[in-house]
Amino acid sequence: MQRNLKWKGALGLFLALSLTAAACGGDDDDEATDAGNDTATTADASSETTMAGDDTAMDSGSASGAAASSAETCDADAIVEAVEGGSEEGTLAGMTDDPVATAASNNPVLTTLTAAVTEAGLVDTLNSAPALTVFAPTDCAFAGVDTATLDAAMADPTGLLTDVLGYHVIPGEQLSSEDLAGKDSLETFTGATLPIEVDGDTISLNGGTASVVVPDIQTANATVYLIDEVMLPPDDAAATATTASGM
Repeated sequence: MQRNLKWKGALGLFLALSLTAAACGGDDDDEATDAGNDTATTADASSETTMAGDDTAMDSGSASGAAASSAETCDADAIVEAVEGGSEEGTLAGMTDDPVATAASNNPVLTTLTAAVTEAGLVDTLNSAPALTVFAPTDCAFAGVDTATLDAAMADPTGLLTDVLGYHVIPGEQLSSEDLAGKDSLETFTGATLPIEVDGDTISLNGGTASVVVPDIQTANATVYLIDEVMLPPDDAAATATTASGM
């Protein structure tokens, strides 16, 4: 609409100048025509500038929208599509080249987990471990966590946050989904026991509070499973509920 208005303005000016030139003679007619052309050219340039500004705004909006959408990317197909559409280092194949914390930091659906691991000071610990199995909550999983619970964990990085993150890590082994099929519990990084149930291709964790969405992702030192919920160890779950309620 803005472009149409500018064109109408330029056309009106052009007609006015042409009528004036006709009344004043041939030489003036040439000058008026040149002036009208210059005005139209200016209108074109202004319209192009406006359109370019609109394109820039759309690009900016798309970028922020893409960042926000990782918290809304929840089902397996959408997660894989997002991962494969990101940087090469964060694709399922690209993650094999780096140790687990670095690999996770390149993955577009693990941004909140990466921030939490960094806050807890666990990057070097995870990267230097010889073998791990990691159940990694996606950004969608973290989006479902009660705000008070998440704030309480982030406010206690070496205590509650480390306990929660450690509950998602099995040290000493890179367990495949076939390996998990023969187990009903796993000993976690912090020593807590994580219940597990495998029924065909469905892997449920922590008494059914979480499920594996994308299994068997390999990094240089870990096998990673993307999961749909953040798991709280039993003791920490009770403590966090008490903190959140203000008791």
